[in-house]
Amino acid sequence: MTDEESVSGRLRGANWTFAGIFGLLAITALSVVPLTVTIHHLGQSSAMVIDIAGQQRMLLERYMKEVLLASDGVSVPYQKTRGLLIQRLNALISGGTTAAMIDPGETIVLPPSPSGEIRAALLEQQRLLERFVVNADLFLRTPRAAVEFAGRRESVLADNAMLLQVSNEAVAMLARHSEARVRALIGWEVIVVVLIVALALARTWQYMQVERSLRRSQATAMRALQQSDAVKSSLLSSVSHELRTPLTAIKSMLFNLQENPAGQPDHVREEFLRGIDDEVDYLDRLVGNLLDMSRLEAGVLAPNREWHVVEELVEAAVRRVGRRLGCRTLHIDLPPGLPPVYVDGVAIQQVFVNLLDNAVKFSPRDTPISLRAAMKKEMVEVIVMNQGAGIPTGDLELVFERFYRVNAPPPRTIPGTGLGLAICKGIIEAHGGRIAASSIPGRETSIRFELPVATPAPVGALGEAHGRTR
Repeated sequence: MTDEESVSGRLRGANWTFAGIFGLLAITALSVVPLTVTIHHLGQSSAMVIDIAGQQRMLLERYMKEVLLASDGVSVPYQKTRGLLIQRLNALISGGTTAAMIDPGETIVLPPSPSGEIRAALLEQQRLLERFVVNADLFLRTPRAAVEFAGRRESVLADNAMLLQVSNEAVAMLARHSEARVRALIGWEVIVVVLIVALALARTWQYMQVERSLRRSQATAMRALQQSDAVKSSLLSSVSHELRTPLTAIKSMLFNLQENPAGQPDHVREEFLRGIDDEVDYLDRLVGNLLDMSRLEAGVLAPNREWHVVEELVEAAVRRVGRRLGCRTLHIDLPPGLPPVYVDGVAIQQVFVNLLDNAVKFSPRDTPISLRAAMKKEMVEVIVMNQGAGIPTGDLELVFERFYRVNAPPPRTIPGTGLGLAICKGIIEAHGGRIAASSIPGRETSIRFELPVATPAPVGALGEAHGRTR
């Protein structure tokens, strides 16, 4: 992916994220609007009901005055007022249409009583109103000169006072109920807003985390590219140097042989030929290491496993190292009874060759090299040890990295590309084993690896492996 495509992808992701956040906020607004409208309508409806219930008090007072005036012989429409009182009270209890004003005109529709408590209060008011109407009619039929007139007048006034009190209580209950419903709706509105805002914040936080992760991954990718470029540069520099040195030596020796073939003593010609052979072997090992590393990096190094005896693998590796050991002592300690290992014989031989070759290159000529093996639980452990400058503690893990070479004196007199131990690590880990280095600087260095023992080994395979050894 190019930088432009990466930036374009990030912008698209950001646009979709902001679109999602904007959508959540739009949903918040859309969800708040109906709740707000509901609260507004509820407030209007409750206000209308409370207003009608409040008007009952005025109607009761008006009705009382009209009854008193009628008792004095004044012609007043007290029956019309009484009818409106009864109609409105029924509408407040059960819902329905009622006149908005005393005079004919606009009508309104009231909902039923909103709660059982309010309904009970209105029913009590209805019962008291019925008694008040009966007593008022009885009072109006009583002559003023009658003894019962004054008592019935007081009874009507007492009924009216009680009705006024119950009416006030009903209005207060309706007001409290309306306020509670509005508070509940506002509470739900706040909850909805908080939830959606929380979702928007969570989405924003997620976007920020993705952005941070993207920046980290891009930084990691950039470092990987830089490291890859550094590795390529190191490979080109190292391989060009390692190829130029033996090729220069071969060219020089061939020139001497071609310029004066008859004048060269036999031992000189033999030395030149051995030198050319050694340099060609070195080039062959170098090319082999590069090919092995390319297979490891491509992930195509699949071990071709067979049963092998450790002694046979060590013997073949020592033969391949050959003249590079020179006159130095090689101690081999392979205890009897080592089980055969189910490995790729060629690859494990290459491990032994690389370790022995490293031991030769990084130790003085007069020091011995040792190779020993032993059983360690369910693993065969092999240790190759040499004496010399050793490996600094901070480099013990780095020596298994590609192209890494210990910066110990003299660094440039020892040929190599820093691929040997990296190849060993790849081969051992491909077999399910592990490899590590240990060192005492200035004294000795040990490279040890472990290979799992496949148990139980087939009898035929064991016999075949031992047969090859013999």
